[in-house]
Amino acid sequence: MTVKEQARKTGIAPTTLYSIIQRDAAIRFDTAQRISNVLDIPINSICKDNPYEDMETLPKLPSDKERLMISMEKKAYFSDRTLKIIRNFDYTELPTIDQLIAYFYVPDDAARKDVFEYLKIMRKNHSDSERKRI
Repeated sequence: MTVKEQARKTGIAPTTLYSIIQRDAAIRFDTAQRISNVLDIPINSICKDNPYEDMETLPKLPSDKERLMISMEKKAYFSDRTLKIIRNFDYTELPTIDQLIAYFYVPDDAARKDVFEYLKIMRKNHSDSERKRI
């Protein structure tokens, strides 16, 4: 198999594969795993240091049923709480709300916590009595 074929099948950049072949770069375990899966060879023939020797350290992925339940719970929460708030905004404000949500999604957890703390201060000092009832 050529490097280009291997890159296409594994999703690993050809330059990364060339570096591994030339031994210019250390191979990461996840990269070795993808290569071993495509070549159908044991991972130990590529990478000796398996950080996941104890398979219990790998996170358990939710089953299809669990993913469906999570999705249903998100929809219920959104319609029960968030949608009631969103309906109070004027239609022209919705792009701003959408942008706010998109911006809030990007920062890490510490930054999100800081945003909440700032909003608590703003709410305390700049609340609209009509909107507070929602």
